[in-house]
Amino acid sequence: MPTLTFQQLAAMVDGEVVQQPDLITSSVVIDSREVKPDSVFFAIQGERLDGHQFLAQALATARGAVVSRVPDAIAHDKGIVRVADTTVALQRLATAIRERFPFTLIGVTGSAGKTTTKEMIATLIATERRTWKSWGNFNNLIGAPLCLDNTPDDAEVVVSEMGMNHKGEIAQIAGWTCPNIGVYTNIRPVHLEFFGTIEKIAEAKRELLENVAAGGSIVINADDPQVVRISRGFEGRIVSYGVDANADYRATDIRARGLLGTTFTLHADDTTRMLELSLPGRHNLENLLAAIATARAIGISWEGIERGVRDVKPAYHRGVVIPWRGATIYDDSYNSNPYALSRALELLHQADVRGRRIAVIGDMLELGPDELTFHHDAGKAVPKSVDVIVGVGKRAQSLIDGAREAGIANLHYFDTAQQAGEFLKTFIHDGDLVLIKGSRGVGLDRIVKMLEDDAQ
Repeated sequence: MPTLTFQQLAAMVDGEVVQQPDLITSSVVIDSREVKPDSVFFAIQGERLDGHQFLAQALATARGAVVSRVPDAIAHDKGIVRVADTTVALQRLATAIRERFPFTLIGVTGSAGKTTTKEMIATLIATERRTWKSWGNFNNLIGAPLCLDNTPDDAEVVVSEMGMNHKGEIAQIAGWTCPNIGVYTNIRPVHLEFFGTIEKIAEAKRELLENVAAGGSIVINADDPQVVRISRGFEGRIVSYGVDANADYRATDIRARGLLGTTFTLHADDTTRMLELSLPGRHNLENLLAAIATARAIGISWEGIERGVRDVKPAYHRGVVIPWRGATIYDDSYNSNPYALSRALELLHQADVRGRRIAVIGDMLELGPDELTFHHDAGKAVPKSVDVIVGVGKRAQSLIDGAREAGIANLHYFDTAQQAGEFLKTFIHDGDLVLIKGSRGVGLDRIVKMLEDDAQ
């Protein structure tokens, strides 16, 4: 975050300095295990844990803390700010930083591809501007302001992911900060447990464009009918990208190169350019088109765009290719939904494989009362070129049933990622291509770690 005294910090979060107003801090943490000597620790009170329980541990290293309850005994050399609500204070700090520092803020939302698109946008823009980005998928009511709170003094552009699983969350996140540009990836049937219909999901996603700063822009996926629908009536500049629809940034002559990526012709600004993306799959091409359109919207040159495209790499557990004992693991284990799974399976189908195509598929969460139907339909839609399906989690049994009905015979089912990982360590052969895909809560990343550890 910008370097602040505890007195300045207190004013920005509507708090009271208890001691050491002139101490300086320059980073914000909410996890006592992550404190640094320059940190201020916000003691967040959550549903399961209360940060005040870890205050002594944090203050052993941190410069000070923001608290709602001041402990009886506290070192006199630590800066302490008291507030009514530490979560609200974290959010108020994000608003204050946004108001006081002149960086361009880009907010990214969508049902799938948010994190990868955010990473791509930051990579392209960083070729010519000092760029800060939210880390991981910190995109909720705590994660999003925490990332913004740590914006460096000299940042020219900030790229922030904005997610939600309830109506009103994006309105709050974007309302605190009023992004200059809102970017939409796609709108798909995820979080149906909380929304019920895709139309209601779209309405919740509209909250980003409703909170874009005056004179701002939105970047939209012209191939997605829900994104197009909610963008109608937006009074600012609309920049579109796509593959099928006529868009400001459009890809044609698409040539899939398996796991090596994709080459394509980009049509934009009355020019055409041949580009090569190292990440595979149409979904990653769409993410890149969104990133190019966004980078151009803030003035990044075509030379910078081309340098950035060459530097693009997959985000953590989102399409990482891992060689393993002569086989190949395609680690897409971070999250899943029916749309994202279909894209991953399409990539598995298209890839050149010496051995077997193995799909390790975990539960897809937050799909509402029809979740078993979604899993069953996903199983029926698995391409016939897939040789083996390994289902993980209680909902995946419905996926296995659907695949069996579709004629896929080599099926395996496990309750947990640990069980599946033990099985796969001896089941995978030289030449196999193994897709690992599931919602975060199922923990299929543990399978990846088990395989990596076993190969050492």
